[in-house]
Amino acid sequence: MMIKEFFISLLHYFVDITTAVLIAAAIYLTFSGQQMESVILWQILFSGFITALPTAILLCFDPKSVKVSLILWVTHFMLIFVITLFLLKMFGWCRITPFSAFLTFLAVVFIYSFTCFVHYLVDRKHTSLMNQQLKKRYAKMEAIQKDSTIQQ
Repeated sequence: MMIKEFFISLLHYFVDITTAVLIAAAIYLTFSGQQMESVILWQILFSGFITALPTAILLCFDPKSVKVSLILWVTHFMLIFVITLFLLKMFGWCRITPFSAFLTFLAVVFIYSFTCFVHYLVDRKHTSLMNQQLKKRYAKMEAIQKDSTIQQ
């Protein structure tokens, strides 16, 4: 993967992950009744970057087998879960207990699912646009070939 593509991928993951973390934080704060301090926004941005980095690195590999792909995805998910627990402790967002670890696991599942869904939608749209452009290109090529055949 080229450096430019890596940074574009990193930016996409950062935006998707940070958006999902903000949604998860808003849901948590709404149900808990707690108020959010402005420093938390910077911590969310930092955590979005810290989790986007291994995401961009691990998911840039193009595995040739389903088994390797599955291993990469499981490794990535567990790495993100561990990083998230570490960040929760580092920022003092919550005490790490079995229950908070379970809630964190659910939050990571939500964020992971959200990010995958957004990338699926974006990739599907890009694929559709590329297919339309290819159809136009082949239609032009066919028209040119017909014109040259008629002229002969």
